[in-house]
Amino acid sequence: MQTEITSVQKSQEVSALLAVPNSRIIAGGTTFAATSEQDLHLVDISTLEGLDGIKQKGNRIELGPLTTLESIEASALLKTHFPALAEAAALAGTPEIRKKGTLGGNLASSRIGDTAPALLACGAKLTIKTDTDFRELLIDRFWDQNGKNDLQYDEWITRITLQLPKDSFWGAAYGKYGEWDLTKEPSVSAAVQLSLDGNDVVTAVRGGLRTGSHNIRRMFGLEKALKNHPASEESLENAVRAMLPAAQDVMEEKAFAAFLTEILQRVCAQAKERRAL
Repeated sequence: MQTEITSVQKSQEVSALLAVPNSRIIAGGTTFAATSEQDLHLVDISTLEGLDGIKQKGNRIELGPLTTLESIEASALLKTHFPALAEAAALAGTPEIRKKGTLGGNLASSRIGDTAPALLACGAKLTIKTDTDFRELLIDRFWDQNGKNDLQYDEWITRITLQLPKDSFWGAAYGKYGEWDLTKEPSVSAAVQLSLDGNDVVTAVRGGLRTGSHNIRRMFGLEKALKNHPASEESLENAVRAMLPAAQDVMEEKAFAAFLTEILQRVCAQAKERRAL
């Protein structure tokens, strides 16, 4: 295996370097620890300034692609406003992986990372840069049905933006089933964010589900079963039932139902707690 690493000093250099055949961005380096690809040209962006950190700007929170999973896990700002994302980071890999692994790498890797379902549930927006321009993309459109991301050969993620919840009574939670192991398929993971009105009716809901290493989707069936319905035991059961086909190839039905039900119960409990304050 022949690997060439170029350390980038200016962000303007990244797209041009990515145009070299078999080029990949590297930052934390955890993605490439298990890769079997040959003759890679790695574009190291780890020393670029201004691409890490978690900042609140008005009604939104911005995260740089070099923000580590450890920083996301520990962020009081995210624990308050986007607890599902903080939970996802806390369950990603091992402590060593979380210390080095970055949010950008977790999203852009060929193996879809743990933060993906949480960012789907949050409705995140990605800022993607090329050599001369940039574009913004709702995370719903970042992966196709086969789990391939939308990045072109010379593009890279420069910012992840989250809008603060507008509703007063909301909740968000993440869950993961199975152990993390690079030699096997990643475990099933899911996240849900929803809002309730004063009568326990679900006014807004988004869900993200990852099954296997290349399958990430919005939980539209769950969302349809919950939105504009009371957050009752019956509605939660209907929502879980609507998602059973999505996980049938990777998880036993009864176990998946219990897994998703627990997430929904935590989300609803959070929303009701906020209303009680």
